[in-house]
Amino acid sequence: MKNTNKTLENVGAVTVIVSFITFLVISPALTFAFAYVGGMIINFFVGEGLVKGLNLMFNTTRFTREMIPLTCATLATIGRYFKCNINTNSKEKQNN
Repeated sequence: MKNTNKTLENVGAVTVIVSFITFLVISPALTFAFAYVGGMIINFFVGEGLVKGLNLMFNTTRFTREMIPLTCATLATIGRYFKCNINTNSKEKQNN
């Protein structure tokens, strides 16, 4: 019985490690994919205006409509690592 418990503990530890590594790989890929689709939607509805605005702001002709989905996906993936969540308790707010 002791040997079975030790084996289950090892399987559990390996499962946690593999799950964590999978999460680290899959999560940015999903962020990139969803942001790319979002960029395609933005491109469809306001692509020309966005490109004109970016070119006007940066005084260049470098930006094109084809760049919008890839740019959105890249910025979303990078920005995900700089996200900050601050949670406050409503009771703490009332006491201050």
